[in-house]
Amino acid sequence: MLQFRWLKTVQWKVVVIYILLILMAMQFIGAYFAREVERYYTNNFSETLNTQATLLATNLERYLRTGKEGKDQLSDEVKKDIDVLIDNMVKLNSANANVQLIDQNGTVISTTEGDRSIIGQRTSQMEVTIALLGTRNESLRIDPRTGHRVKVLVVPIKGDNIIYGAVYMVASMEKMYTTIRKIINILATGTVIALLFTAVLGFVLARTITIPVKEMTKQAKAVAKGDFKSGVRVYSEDEIGQLGIAFNHMTTRLREAILQQEEEREKLAGILSNMSDGVIAANRSGQIILMNRSAEEMLQIKMTDVLAQGKTLYSVLRLPPEEEMPLFAESDPLIIEIMLENREVVILRVTFTPLQQDSGKKGGIIAVIQDVTEELRLDQQRREFVANVSHELRTPLTTIKSYVEALLDGVKEDPQLSNQFLRVTMAETERMIRLVNDLLQLSRFDSQGLKLNVRHVDIAQLLRYAADRFSMQSEQQGVTVTLDIPKKLPIVSADPDAINQVLDNLLSNAVKYTPEGGSIHLRAKAETKANRVKITVSDTGIGIPSRDLKRIFERFYRVDKARSRSQGGTGLGLAIARELVRAHGTDIEITSEWNEGTTVTFWIPMAEGGTG
Repeated sequence: MLQFRWLKTVQWKVVVIYILLILMAMQFIGAYFAREVERYYTNNFSETLNTQATLLATNLERYLRTGKEGKDQLSDEVKKDIDVLIDNMVKLNSANANVQLIDQNGTVISTTEGDRSIIGQRTSQMEVTIALLGTRNESLRIDPRTGHRVKVLVVPIKGDNIIYGAVYMVASMEKMYTTIRKIINILATGTVIALLFTAVLGFVLARTITIPVKEMTKQAKAVAKGDFKSGVRVYSEDEIGQLGIAFNHMTTRLREAILQQEEEREKLAGILSNMSDGVIAANRSGQIILMNRSAEEMLQIKMTDVLAQGKTLYSVLRLPPEEEMPLFAESDPLIIEIMLENREVVILRVTFTPLQQDSGKKGGIIAVIQDVTEELRLDQQRREFVANVSHELRTPLTTIKSYVEALLDGVKEDPQLSNQFLRVTMAETERMIRLVNDLLQLSRFDSQGLKLNVRHVDIAQLLRYAADRFSMQSEQQGVTVTLDIPKKLPIVSADPDAINQVLDNLLSNAVKYTPEGGSIHLRAKAETKANRVKITVSDTGIGIPSRDLKRIFERFYRVDKARSRSQGGTGLGLAIARELVRAHGTDIEITSEWNEGTTVTFWIPMAEGGTG
C-alpha cells in the first residue's frame, strides 16, 4: 500500500474527484447521446425505407392492376417498365436496398439483386405472407453471408381493397451503425481530452489549496516543537487566506501565552524553591506530583524517587490512607512525628488545602509542611529554663528565709549556732550570685553576641595555669591532675579570659564528679593540617549515660540533679563553655561511658605564623 500513499494527499484527492465527476458526467452524457443518435438514425433509416417502399407500391399498383386485368399475365414490355422503375427508384434513394416485386401469389416478378434466377420463384417468407394479407411488416435480421444487420420491409400493393402484390425490401444498416460508431468515438475522444484538461486544471486548483495547507501543517509541527519564530505565508484573501491569518494570530497569541506561563512557572518555581516551608502537591488519588526542596530536606527523600516509586502523600507522611483519614476535609493543621532513615525523629506541622475543580469535585491537595522540631524543643527548653531558674532561686531563698527566721526567733542568742546559720546564709547567697552571673552572661551572649578580645596567646602557659589553680582542690578530694603537653605548642589566636573560663568549667566538673582515687588528664596536641590546637580534658569519674549526652550542653540540664546542687553547680557551665568555644570559630564535643569516665574535647585556632 506504500505505492498508493500519494493518493491520500488532498491535492490528488481533489484531482481524482474532479476526474471522477467529469468521467461520470461524460458517461451519462455519452450513454444518452449514443442512444439518441442511434434512435435518430434508426428512425430516419426506417422512414426513408418506408417512404421508398410506399412510393414503389403506389407506382407499381397500376402495373399489377393492368396485369390482373390481362388475366394475370404481364407482358414483357410491362415487366421491363417495372424493372426500370424499380432501378430508378432504388438509385435515387440513399438506402441502397435490394427490392423484390412479388405478385399476389407470392411469385417474384422483378428484383434488383444480381442473381435474377429467383424471378418466377415463389417466396415463403413469413413477412411476405403477412403483407399479402394486407398488413405492412418489418423486421431486423443478421445477413448470414456478411454478418451485417439488415432491415426487412414488406409493403402490400393494393387498391380498392384488392391486394395486387407486395414490395419486398432488404436494406443493410451497417453504414448507419458505422456512422454512429464514428460519432461515439468522437465523443469518447472529446471525453478523454476533457479528462486530461480537468486533471491539469484540478491539479492547479488543488495546489492553490494544498500549498497553504502544507505550509500551515509544517508550521503547526514547528509550533508543537516550540518554534514560534516564523508564520505562514498568506497567498490570497479567500477562506484559505483567512485561515492563514487566523493561524498566524493564533501562533502569536500562543507564544505570548506560553511565555507568560513560563514566567509564572519560573516565579512559582523560585518561590517554592526558596520557601522555608515544605510544599507537596498530590492529585485526587493522593499520588505526589510536586515536592519542593524544603520538603525533600525535611523528609530526607528525593522527588525523583517518590515519582519513580509512585508513593502517595499518605505513605510519605506516614499517615493512614484516605479512606481511614479524609484529609481533604481537614481544616486544622496536624502535628505528626516521623522517624527518618537516619533514625532522627522530626516533628512536623502539616496544613492540608484541598483543590476544587469547577464541577465541585476534588482536584487534588496541597500539603504545607513546617519543621517544628526545633521550635518545640526550644519551647520545651524555655519551660524547663523557667522551671529550673525558679527552682534554683527558690531553694537558696527558702534556705535563707528559714535561717533568718530562726535567727529572729532567738537563735542569735547562741553565738555558735547563729554564726553557723550566717555562714549557710552567706553560702546560699553566693550560690544565687553565681547563678545570676551565669544567667546574665548567657543573656548577654544571646542578645549582644560574644565580643572576644582575641590576641596571640601561649596556650601551654594557660594550661599550666589552669592545672595549678585546681591542684589544691583536687588534692583535697584525693584526685590526681596530670598535664600532658608537648614541649613546643603553636601560638593560638584566642581570648585568654574566655579560654580560662572554659578550662575552669571543664576542670571544675571533672573534679566534682571524679571520686577519691581518680585521675584527671589535661592534654594538648597541635593539628597542623587543620591549623588548630586540640585540647582534651578527661577524667575517670562517674561518667554520663549515653541517653543524656546529646542534651548535656543544654542550659540547666543535669544528669544527677540532687548531686549537682549539693556540689554547688548551676547547670550552666557547659552551656557557657560551648558558647565561648564556638565564638572562636571551632567546636566542643563530649564522649562518655557511665561509671567509666568522661572526655571533653575542644579546639582553638592557631595564630598565623605563631610558634611555641
